[in-house]
Amino acid sequence: MKRENNFDILRLLLAAVVVLFHVGYISGASLFEPLPRYFSGHLAVEGFFAISGFLIFASYERSSSLRDYFIKRAARILPGYWLATALCLFIAFCYGSFHVVRFLFANLIFANFLAGSIPGVFASNPSTGMNGALWTIKIEVMFYILVPFIVWLCRRLNRDVVLWSLFVLSIIYRVAMADHNTLALQLPGQLSFFIIGALIHYHLSFFEANGKWFALGAALLWVVYVATGWFVFRPAAVATLTLWASLLLPVVKGPTRWGDFSYGIYVLHWPLIQVVVALGLYRTHPWAALTLTFLAIAVAAPLSWFFVEKPSLALAHSRRIKTQYPAVTPS
Repeated sequence: MKRENNFDILRLLLAAVVVLFHVGYISGASLFEPLPRYFSGHLAVEGFFAISGFLIFASYERSSSLRDYFIKRAARILPGYWLATALCLFIAFCYGSFHVVRFLFANLIFANFLAGSIPGVFASNPSTGMNGALWTIKIEVMFYILVPFIVWLCRRLNRDVVLWSLFVLSIIYRVAMADHNTLALQLPGQLSFFIIGALIHYHLSFFEANGKWFALGAALLWVVYVATGWFVFRPAAVATLTLWASLLLPVVKGPTRWGDFSYGIYVLHWPLIQVVVALGLYRTHPWAALTLTFLAIAVAAPLSWFFVEKPSLALAHSRRIKTQYPAVTPS
């Protein structure tokens, strides 16, 4: 998008929430066990999905072709994902473990749930997972694949009917799978958050003109959700408030004036936490361990952005330009 917005800073904050959630979940430090109660990783991921729904539908509508769309998506998601996988392999080699074929294969096909651990690595940690944060990436990839088909349906049928139907079907699936949490959190269970993002994209002018009423309605839905625990109220509340903050609050740049570091934080933070846990610091000096974790992330994420993600995006952009506007050879 060309207009000023808060997408980058909000994604940075959401990524920080996920880090704190996982520190409480995998560090084994009793001091930080309460963190998941105050920093909900699931809520942060839902915010990511809402933003993604808005931006990816916009990206597809701006793309010159299906090939152009997938090049952009691949350039954005794959380099950082591969870097995170490479970091896990490097850690395994440092442990002297070379039984990585299954792990590598599972991660290359976005199915890290098939091989979440590497034998002998982090064996003494409370959690042995190499990078438990990556479960959302396969959902994101599946959504990328679905978007062209959804837009195709929207162009042939009534767009809002298609999108609202998918929203309702997603909620029905999520409620039906309530007793099977792992399945409930997969697609189409998360699709409702993406779809609200898509609807706001397609009705952006109306959303901007009535933003305060949308925010008020979403806040009321959240209150009803908290009071009842009924999931049906959650997607519209979370996604609408997330996009209201992204689009309509005063613009804040912060560290995002130098780059979009949120993806690097998201895909790299888990193995970095695990390394600090393996050093024993969370057991003996938890605050020092937390400080070291954030320092490591603060170094790794910018390195990922400047040396992996940003060059990949620039290369993909230049190739797309050359494809769309090939040089004319003088006759």
